[in-house]
Amino acid sequence: MENRGFIYTLDAILALTILIIMTASLTHFLTLRHYLPSEYRNENYNAEDIMDLMASHDTGNGTILERISHELNSHQNREEAIKETNKITSGFLNSKFPNIKYNLTVYNGIESVTIASNAEMSKADNINSATKNYNNYTFQLYIW
Repeated sequence: MENRGFIYTLDAILALTILIIMTASLTHFLTLRHYLPSEYRNENYNAEDIMDLMASHDTGNGTILERISHELNSHQNREEAIKETNKITSGFLNSKFPNIKYNLTVYNGIESVTIASNAEMSKADNINSATKNYNNYTFQLYIW
C-alpha cells in the first residue's frame, strides 16, 4: 500500500512537468516575432515580380521584354543590339528599382549573353533569380 502512494505522487509530478514544459514552449513561441523569408534577406523586391513587371509594363512601344527581343532581332551586329538592350533594361530597372543590383542575361538557344548589369555577381552573397521565355529568347534576371 505504501508503494502506491509513491507511484501516484511520481505520476503526478511527471504529468505536471510535461504540462509546465508544454505551456512554457507555447508561451515562448507565441511571443516570438515571426519574419518572412524576404525579411531575413532585407530584400524588398522579388526577381519573379520584377520579371513579370518587365513582361507586362507597356511603355507605349510595347513591354520591356518585347522591346528587348525586337532590338535583338533587328540588329545584325550583336554589339549594337546589346548596347540598345542595355539602354532599355538599365533605364527601366534603374528608374523603378534604384537600390537593387541586377544582371539580366538572354539565351537564344545557342549562347547566353549578359545584356545589362550594374554590379559583379561574384561579390553577391544572396542572389534571387527569375526566368521568363519570350519570343524565342530565355531571359534570366538575377537580383541581389
